[in-house]
Order: sequence, then C-alpha cells, then structure tokens
Amino acid sequence: MAPTLDSLIDTMDDELSRPVQVPEVLEREPGLSPHDAYDLQFALMARRVARGDRIVGYKAALTSKAMQEETGIPEPLLGTLLASRVFPEGEALSLAPFLRATLEPEIAVLLKSDLAGAAPTLPEVLAAVEGYLPAVEIGDYRTDPKARSLQQSVACNTFNGGIVLGGPLTAPGGIDLRREGMSMTHNGEPAGSGTGVEVLGDPLRSVAFMAATLAEHGMGLKAGMILMTGSIVASIPLGPGDEVRVDFTRLGSLNLRVAAEG
Repeated sequence: MAPTLDSLIDTMDDELSRPVQVPEVLEREPGLSPHDAYDLQFALMARRVARGDRIVGYKAALTSKAMQEETGIPEPLLGTLLASRVFPEGEALSLAPFLRATLEPEIAVLLKSDLAGAAPTLPEVLAAVEGYLPAVEIGDYRTDPKARSLQQSVACNTFNGGIVLGGPLTAPGGIDLRREGMSMTHNGEPAGSGTGVEVLGDPLRSVAFMAATLAEHGMGLKAGMILMTGSIVASIPLGPGDEVRVDFTRLGSLNLRVAAEG
C-alpha cells in the first residue's frame, strides 16, 4: 500500500463506519488499480480486527449474470466477512446501520481444512468442505450504482453489510450444488428463483475464485471459515417490517424479519 493512500484509509474507515455515502474512490485516487483496491480493503479490515473484530470468512460478489448486469461489473469480486456483521436468524434485523439495504440469497460453505494456492481444482475444493448452509447477504450500497467502478466496489468491501446463516449444516456428500434449487418470497410474494448453476456455473468455483484471489495477496482460506458463494438471483431492496423467506431444495430454509422502525 502506497504511503499516499494512508489518508484515504483514514477517510474510508470513518465513512464505512457510518451510514453515509462514500465518494467514488477513483475520483480521489485516479491511479488506483484493482490490486491496490484489494490492498485497501484488506487494510480497512485489518483496522477493524485491531479494534476487536474478527475475520470469519470471505464472500464472492457478482458471481451471477443477474448481479453483474445489475452493477455493470462483468466479473466476480471478493469481500471480507467480519464477526460483528453476522446476524442471528431469529432476531429482527435493524436497518439503522444501513444506508440502502438489499438482500441476496446464497449458498454458504463451511471449510473443514485450509485451502490455499492460486488455482485449486474443484476436487480439492470439495475435499476442504465441511458442509453447506442456506444464507442471505445483507448488502449496503453506499455509492451511485450508475457510476460505481470495480475499484470502488472492492475498496468498499463489495458493500457487505452483513450475513444471516440458516441451518442445519448439510454434509456435501451426494449434493450437486449446480442443481440445488432456490426460491425466495418477499412479504409473501415471489421474489426470485434459480439454481446453483447461476453462480459461476458451480458455487464451488466461487470458492476456488476466493482462494485464488487471496493467493495473489499472500493469503488463503482457513479451516472453520464461512464462505458466501454469491447471489443466485438479483438482489431485492429491504425496508422496515419486511419479511423474506428463502427455500432451498435440500439445504433447508431461512427466514429474515426486518424490524418495523423508522
């Protein structure tokens, strides 16, 4: 990380701690490369850890055509999951910390062993998997979606606001995630459906992508980490009092209730 970016880290650390708009990073640092943007993200996450938070895993973003078309960024991205942003399924979610909350249904992967290297194969990925969980990501979009660069999305931790995990854990044996179906309702109305094949052709490829991206920065996936493989369908907006249900073919279901506030 270039010394000239230290002040940008300070500024963005403050902005991402509050529900405020975050200016486009390329307007502040026009020469910022995608690799630099990841270094910026990791530096921001390291500050959270230094203040007492903990990294519990990683997430892949923009792994489906629907999400790539929604954002205008035609490739997957990686973000960091913090313990402070894992919300329990049974409690109403407060939108107070969010500027513009959205929800994405995903398949979460729990690792039983480390996974490192620049190009893990799908058999190697599968061998490292403990099991699968139904999950949703709560996004928090802080910038104008019509003028958002790849670097902005990466630096802002791919706009992760938090995750909610369902259960119980499903062992990977006999499960083909490409054919795993998902349907979602929003306040009782159909809000999207699809199968795991929408996620890079196979959600396990999403795990391989995360391992490869981290390897470029001298990092890796560790046993016990939770990995969010990416939204199967386009995201939906969340508002006070909303109720969302996500049902998978074999991985179970998850219910989310938003607090009726403001």
